[in-house]
Amino acid sequence: MKRLGMPVSDDTILRQLKRCASRRGTAPLRIVGIDDWSWRKASTYGTIVVDLERRQVVDVLPERTMTGTADWLSKHPEIKIVSRDRCGLYAQGIREGAPDARQIADRFHLLQNLRLTIEEQLSRTDRSTGRALRPKTDGKDELGATIAGAPHAVAEHRQLTRQTHRHSRQVIFDTIRTLRDTGMS
Repeated sequence: MKRLGMPVSDDTILRQLKRCASRRGTAPLRIVGIDDWSWRKASTYGTIVVDLERRQVVDVLPERTMTGTADWLSKHPEIKIVSRDRCGLYAQGIREGAPDARQIADRFHLLQNLRLTIEEQLSRTDRSTGRALRPKTDGKDELGATIAGAPHAVAEHRQLTRQTHRHSRQVIFDTIRTLRDTGMS
């Protein structure tokens, strides 16, 4: 929670979730946020609904389904805006349960997607193996042909990434083959 900029303990969050049932029906909802809620990490998921104007949890649905979201939203026709992640499940549930509500992407997921895209484009290493994807070259590809075009073009970047990844895998394969030929298992 500290990394997210929320100086709140886990116990406080759970206590607030337990109180959400007593807060229902206090004021009409206009703007809500819908996202996944993990009951048991990597096993059981539900849906959390937050009143974004009051910054309070409104409800925690027991499952993460399109029909559950649509049913909950149909009981709250006063909702005008729904903030959600890019999950198609929630998008369809909102379309069915609150067809007049405006759907917007939440800031967290937009920034997360932007960060991942920038990281992917600027990365020079493959995260899984740590090996270089784009080693320094003299302007020639693996066959010795001169690389033409703008050095920062998207298509060229993809082509170079594929070539160097293929070359890197070939080097690993050749190393393994050499070790096998020397008698190592």
